[in-house]
Amino acid sequence: MALYKIKNTRRLILLFAAISVILAVISTASLLYLNHTINRLSDSLYSDVYQNSELILNADRDLHQAALALHTVMNRNITREQRSLLSQEFHDNNAQVKQRLVMASYNINAMNHPEKRMTQSNRLLSQLRNELQSFEGSFESWKSTGQELISRRMESNWNPDTYSATMINTRLSKVRSSLDQSENLIDNYGQQITQEFRERKSTLFAAYSLILFLLMLVIIYLCRRVVSLQSEMQEDQSLYQLIGETMSDFIILTDPNGMILYASPSHSSVLGYVPDKGVPLSNYIREAEISWAKLKSVVQGTPRISELRMRSAEGHWVWLETKISPITGSRAFPARYMLISREITQRKQHEERLHKLAFYDHLTAIPNRAHFKMYMENLINQPEDRRQEIAVALLDCDRFKQLNDTLGHLAGDEFLQLLSRELQQTVKGFGQAFRIGGDEFAVVLHRFTNPEMLNEMLDRLLQLFNKSWSVNQGSSFHTSASIGVALYPQHGGSINELLRAADLAMYRSKNSGGNEANLYNKLVDEEHSDKHK
Repeated sequence: MALYKIKNTRRLILLFAAISVILAVISTASLLYLNHTINRLSDSLYSDVYQNSELILNADRDLHQAALALHTVMNRNITREQRSLLSQEFHDNNAQVKQRLVMASYNINAMNHPEKRMTQSNRLLSQLRNELQSFEGSFESWKSTGQELISRRMESNWNPDTYSATMINTRLSKVRSSLDQSENLIDNYGQQITQEFRERKSTLFAAYSLILFLLMLVIIYLCRRVVSLQSEMQEDQSLYQLIGETMSDFIILTDPNGMILYASPSHSSVLGYVPDKGVPLSNYIREAEISWAKLKSVVQGTPRISELRMRSAEGHWVWLETKISPITGSRAFPARYMLISREITQRKQHEERLHKLAFYDHLTAIPNRAHFKMYMENLINQPEDRRQEIAVALLDCDRFKQLNDTLGHLAGDEFLQLLSRELQQTVKGFGQAFRIGGDEFAVVLHRFTNPEMLNEMLDRLLQLFNKSWSVNQGSSFHTSASIGVALYPQHGGSINELLRAADLAMYRSKNSGGNEANLYNKLVDEEHSDKHK
């Protein structure tokens, strides 16, 4: 049990170590993925900032070109055709400024900041949006002023003294200052967001590095525990192996399917070999499938004692008294079976000799009267759905006394032995023969399905007796049999009643001259018995 607990603890620690390694791998992969995501997001934001910055710079360039066109169109020395071209250039450049700033405003307003806690970059982004909104008012004022000046310049009565370049430059400076401020804000936003992403990434790297460091400490601790438990388990295994190798009992450890996990060396002293590890125990047990099923069925959570036979190296069967104990695992059913055995071959041989003395005739070696009684009780006490019709036949050897008187008792014994062997063969498959005393035999027939089969068996029995026998070194002796038959349950419900009925029927056969079989008839046999009395 201690070894089993150590193994469970070892499995648990290995599981925790595997989980820690998996978590470390996942954390590293997550960190790399997060770093890639942050870099990609930072690059995306920087690309957006760069694109919008380009739009603002191009808008400033277009505004400058519009201002040059306005100043040039006010020159009194240009032709009317040049004024028209410059006026169109002023209009186109302003339209280009408007288009670029509308696109930049749309892009900036559509920006979703990835991290709400980056307050500085959020503040810059908000200022940029406000600055672009305020630019629209000053730009429209500048554009309308320029268009008005160009319209006056186109009139024939235009007075050049009314044109003030200083006023135009003042309005232009106000508009361009708004663009410059927007450009500075968007550059500052790009720098700020890059800085904040770097700081956030550094924080995350530090946190993940700490987690990985702690996981590595856990893994190192668990690995040391595994090594320690492995050492303890090896010491315990050495101790258990020493116990198993020195004790005289036989130990086998199997899994739930009967596969041998361990067999003690002590088996070789009796079996001549040690059962192989990884081989089914059923390979060594007589009637393997039945025996292993029996071993498992007798164990219901508590140790039990069972008797089994294992084949020795010489081929004979060795009886073992075996204690089967379930070794419960983490679940409710047994995880292993331990079999501790000791040899009882001599005891079983002695029990077998006693059994034969008690239930077998010592002269003929066929079942005796005690065996007949036990056999009949077993048949009569069968469940009703399995109960069969039973015929009890009593056989008396005619002229057996004459054999003893003329040839001697040894010849009589020889005849009884010959007769018993042939009688057993005759009834084999249909029932069982018994010697119940002297020259009297009983045959129990219970494997017949109709009266014709019963009559056929009785004819065989008569033919068996009605022949000449060679006994006493060639002496010939001719005999016959008187047979009386009683049926269960028609002629009796107990063994004594059936024996009495069969005995009366046999007595009728003997009085008729022998060599015949008669079925018990209550009217005839009872009346004949009363007259005889």
